[in-house]
Amino acid sequence: MMMLVIVVLIVLLGAFTRTVFGFGEALVTMPLLALVAFDLKSATALIGALGLIVAIPAVIQHRRQIDIAIVRRLVIGSLLGVPVGIALMTYVPTVIVLRTLAGFLVIYGSYNLYQLHQHRIQKQHLKAPYWDYLAGVISGVMGSAYNSHGVPVVIYGTLKKWPVDE
Repeated sequence: MMMLVIVVLIVLLGAFTRTVFGFGEALVTMPLLALVAFDLKSATALIGALGLIVAIPAVIQHRRQIDIAIVRRLVIGSLLGVPVGIALMTYVPTVIVLRTLAGFLVIYGSYNLYQLHQHRIQKQHLKAPYWDYLAGVISGVMGSAYNSHGVPVVIYGTLKKWPVDE
């Protein structure tokens, strides 16, 4: 019974994170569920299903800000990336993938802090629409393997200088 309460509290914390920031429930809940004896595959499935439920009200609320053409390209790329993510989860040790993701996030965060410290205004990168497909592929890989599909999209949106509402 106590384990159920802990899992529900972790899921609520993840839902709160998603509601406040627009993404990140998997980044919060996956490690916490791993601490309470959930294996990675079970946690990925649980958070994937719950993440969809949490996302539906946000999509309904912000449906006017959604650019269908961009979403279509991201989804097509994501569908191509899902089998790669499943293969990644099946054949590559989890430690290697998670350390690679962590290293990338540290490098990207450090780069942004450096830019902020230098008071540089970053120009928009990745203007061509074909980058949407690549971002979708990376999101599909990370989403199917470790339920971290939001991280590549947020980084991509930052590089494209999307407004917060988008």
